[in-house]
Amino acid sequence: MMNRSRRGAARVSIAWMIVVLIAFFAALAMIFVFDGERTKAQNQRVTAEAARAEAETRYDAQREKVREISEVLGYYDHEVVSAESVPGDATEGMDQFKDGFGIADPSIVDFQIMSRRAVVEFNKKNDEIRNLQQTVATLQAEIEVKSQTLTSTVADKDTEIRSLTQQLNDANQAAATRAAELESEVASVRSTLSDTEGTLTRARAETDTAYRGAREREAEFVTRLENVTRKLEWQREPERPDGKILNVSEELGLAWINLGKKNRLYAGMRFAVVDGRPGDETMKAWCEVLEVNDDMSEVALLDIRDKFDPPTQGDIIYNPIYDPTGLRNAVLSGRFSGTYNENELRAVLEGINIHVQEKLDKTTDYLIVGAELYVDEEGEPYEEPLQPSDLSEYKEAEAMGVRIVPIKLVTDYFRKSQN
Repeated sequence: MMNRSRRGAARVSIAWMIVVLIAFFAALAMIFVFDGERTKAQNQRVTAEAARAEAETRYDAQREKVREISEVLGYYDHEVVSAESVPGDATEGMDQFKDGFGIADPSIVDFQIMSRRAVVEFNKKNDEIRNLQQTVATLQAEIEVKSQTLTSTVADKDTEIRSLTQQLNDANQAAATRAAELESEVASVRSTLSDTEGTLTRARAETDTAYRGAREREAEFVTRLENVTRKLEWQREPERPDGKILNVSEELGLAWINLGKKNRLYAGMRFAVVDGRPGDETMKAWCEVLEVNDDMSEVALLDIRDKFDPPTQGDIIYNPIYDPTGLRNAVLSGRFSGTYNENELRAVLEGINIHVQEKLDKTTDYLIVGAELYVDEEGEPYEEPLQPSDLSEYKEAEAMGVRIVPIKLVTDYFRKSQN
């Protein structure tokens, strides 16, 4: 049993030795393989470095050649050693050359062609200059000949002028003698005329003074008369109503008035409703025009003051600015915004036959006053808002008796259309 165990152990030892030998030879073989690959890689690196050195040499040669071309061509940065000509700048320079010589030749595409063309153009210009110089020399010779001719002509003219001058002097002397005789006669006539003119001038001055005084008194009287007439004209409200209520629907809050299209009525216009009984001026409500027909209009009853005394048939209506027949003039003063800007206000006024003037005159009926002004006519802001009452046209309107209407009165009686 013991011998059998020893033989088995000997076989195991031999097997391990064989395995170790195989592993050794395998490792040795791998070392040879890796050493060959490393040698191959080293050879490739050497080859690559040689190729790189050759490429750098060719690159340096090309850069030097480009530098030499740039130095000849120009259009490069002289402060940079390796700078190259800029193609765009070179092309621009070529275009400037063409423009300078007036050449529109598409065949000039490089500086070699351009330099040859430049020589041709330069020689052509030199030929033109020589031709011009010859022309100038010819003209100078002609000028010299004409100058000599002119000198001779001037000398002849001077002789003739001296002769004519002598004749003129003799004539002037004779004329002077005759003029002295005539002046003596004229002085006598002027003395008599001066006395007559003095008397006439004094008479005219007195007449003009009397005439101006009469005209001034007449103008003052006419102005006063116009102012009084204007003030009396506006005493009619509300005694002279603009219309009256024809019928009322309390359930619908509507009424119908005796004004229509022929009375220059439009939707949105408002009237104050006043008791129609004689002597009673109680304001009952407002009415606003809703629909306009030819001879009558439908209105809405607003702001009824007393529900126990509502508007009824026969009550009168009035609007202090509305006039169905007359043509009136107005001037706008101040700032207009809010309900109506200036353009909208002009349209409303034109709709009721009120013409908007640019400035006050004797035909102006209203001065419609807006809000205060924050900037002047040139757009510069005021230190403090300027009130319309401080404007010169406001004071002028007061002096002329023009009715001053605040913008609120217009917005109360004329609503903006909702269309």
